[in-house]
Amino acid sequence: MNFNYDRAFEKVKGEIDVSSPPRLLLHACCAPCSTYCLTQLLQHFDVTLYYANDNITDCDEWSKRLHELYKLVEIVNGGKFVVQPIHPLKLATQDFDNSRFFNVAKGLENEREGGARCKECFVLRLSDTLQFATDNGYDYFGTTLSVSPYKNSQLLNEIGLSLQTTAVKWLPADFKKRDGYKQSIELSQKYGLYRQHYCGCVYSLAETTAKQ
Repeated sequence: MNFNYDRAFEKVKGEIDVSSPPRLLLHACCAPCSTYCLTQLLQHFDVTLYYANDNITDCDEWSKRLHELYKLVEIVNGGKFVVQPIHPLKLATQDFDNSRFFNVAKGLENEREGGARCKECFVLRLSDTLQFATDNGYDYFGTTLSVSPYKNSQLLNEIGLSLQTTAVKWLPADFKKRDGYKQSIELSQKYGLYRQHYCGCVYSLAETTAKQ
């Protein structure tokens, strides 16, 4: 039976003292997916988005998605977002090196989308996020990935929980609940954010192109 990570998320939020919010490093796959997640987080955590995505096809696409995240941060901190943050939203990035992704995907190139290759990709990116969170004194780390209906939130949370330490806790969540994905689309349209048509890697691009 699947665990209810959305309920676990609400429990964590309910225990937070908003007068002294914990620091959260939130792995961000892109700006559109981040929108809805931020509506659930900005009034409970001191949030930093972390752009660590070595899976993306090439530097141009990586840069395009990063640009949209900077745009989203400006919207939030400029008071134009639907939710006002307790602390200004911040953005940190990891240098792009897709050879790291190809190393973990080696031998899994023909796996279906959502299969073993994606699991290794999740481990890579969440491990990177935890490392940055540990090095910089964050209380929690989490990800926006669970907002997508194409991502296995049970698997994401299991990986996160297996990586957490006594110093940096995993933030359990299933952001696709309560129409999170639908709301992320609406918010992306509202703020004019570039929304890509595939996950990010060359394999998801090929699969999406084949379906089209």
